[in-house]
Amino acid sequence: MNTPNSTTSHQVNFQLTLEKLKHGDKATVLAINVEDELKKRFFALGLKEGAHIQVLRKAKFGGPMHLRVGTSELILRLKEASCICLRASVAESV
Repeated sequence: MNTPNSTTSHQVNFQLTLEKLKHGDKATVLAINVEDELKKRFFALGLKEGAHIQVLRKAKFGGPMHLRVGTSELILRLKEASCICLRASVAESV
């Protein structure tokens, strides 16, 4: 019996979204689920599938997030951040 709530292992990876990250966390963008116009703006700023991001600051009480995307820095509201699916980066050795 198939239930609509059943999940497969590859779907679980899409549960991590940008607003869930904390200060200093790094991740890779897997998908951006926003309107086309906003997606074009994000793309122009370097925020696209495959981009590496880092959370620089996160405001308290549901305020915006300060991010580094490549060499650019962006501020995003949590509403938009919740539409960006990620894969968390593992700790890198320098």
